Amino acid sequence: MQEVSMAIDPLVSIITPTYNHENFISECLESVLAQSYASWEQIVIDDGSTDKTAKIVSKFKDDRIKYIRQDNKGILRLGESYNLALQISKGEYIAVLEGDDFWPSDKLEIQIDAMRGSDAILSWGRAEVMDEKGDLLAVLPNDMERFMGLSREEQLGNLLIENPMHSCTVVCKKVALQSIGGFKQPQGLPFVDGSTWLELSLIGDFLPIDAVLGCYRRHDRQISSTMKSSMVRAGLYFTEFFKNLPADVKASLANEDNDIAARMDRKAREIDYYLGRAYLREGKWSDARESLLKAIKEENLPSIKAKAILGILCGLLRTDLEWLAAFIDPREGRR
Repeated sequence: MQEVSMAIDPLVSIITPTYNHENFISECLESVLAQSYASWEQIVIDDGSTDKTAKIVSKFKDDRIKYIRQDNKGILRLGESYNLALQISKGEYIAVLEGDDFWPSDKLEIQIDAMRGSDAILSWGRAEVMDEKGDLLAVLPNDMERFMGLSREEQLGNLLIENPMHSCTVVCKKVALQSIGGFKQPQGLPFVDGSTWLELSLIGDFLPIDAVLGCYRRHDRQISSTMKSSMVRAGLYFTEFFKNLPADVKASLANEDNDIAARMDRKAREIDYYLGRAYLREGKWSDARESLLKAIKEENLPSIKAKAILGILCGLLRTDLEWLAAFIDPREGRR
C-alpha cells in the first residue's frame, strides 16, 4: 500500500509590539485572524500601555494569540521586546506586525507559498500607507520591478540608500534571524527594522513580491512623526555601516554600483541639513541653528548651503522649513 505524505504548513510567528494602540489594535488582531493561511501564532508584547489596549486584546479568545505585558521600557529599548518575542516564538518563519498596522487577508498565504519555492531568507512586498482614519495615502514602493532579480550587492545598496521595505510586509526565516543574534537596534535610535534587514542582507537573498503585503498606519503619535531628529540620525548609522563593511564586500558592492561610495559620502554630508530641518519641526531652535550652521560649511553642496541658510532664517522666525522646502522642490516636502 502506497503511503501518502501530507505537507504540513510551517508555523509563522507574528511579532506584534504595541504601546497605547487602543484605536488600532482591534484591526491589527482581526487582520491576523482573517488570514487565509491558518498556521500562525501572534505574540503581542505590550510595553506598559496606559490606555485600553490590554482590555481590547483580552476580548480575543483565540489560543494562537499570546499576550505579554511588561513594564514600559520605551522606544529606545524596542529591540528587547522584539527579541523577547523571538526567543519564545515557535515558528519556522517570523513576521512583523506592529500594533497600529494590519494585513490583507492573503498576506501569509502569498509569502509562505513564495518562500517554499525559494532559497531566500526574507520576502517583502508593497505596503498600503493609511492615515489615522484608514484612508489610503499611497502604495509603496511605486514600482516593484526595479527590485526584482537583484544581486545581493544591489540588494544591499538599495537598503543603504533608501530602505524601500516596510516592516509590516516582511516575513523572514527564524534561523536566519538567530544566526545574526536576533533583531538589531542601534544604540540611541528608535528602530530595529532597517538595521536588522541590513545584517540579514549580508547572509542571504531577499525575495521581493509584487503584491500588497501590509498596511502601514501613518499618524501623529508614531515614532517617525514624534522623533524626527532621531530618525534623521539613523542616516548616520547607515553611513557608518557602509564604512565598516569588510573590504571584499565594499569592493563587490562598488562593482555593482560604481557610485555607491560617492552616494554614501553625500548622504553623510547632508545629514546636518536634514537634522536641522528635523529640529525646526520639533521646535528645538538652538539645536537647529547648530546643525544648519554645520551644513553651510559643507563644500561642493551649494543647494544644501542655500537651503540651510533659509532654515536658519526660519529658526529666527520660530517656524519650520517644510512649507518653504515644498515650495522650492515638491520632493523635499515629502521627506
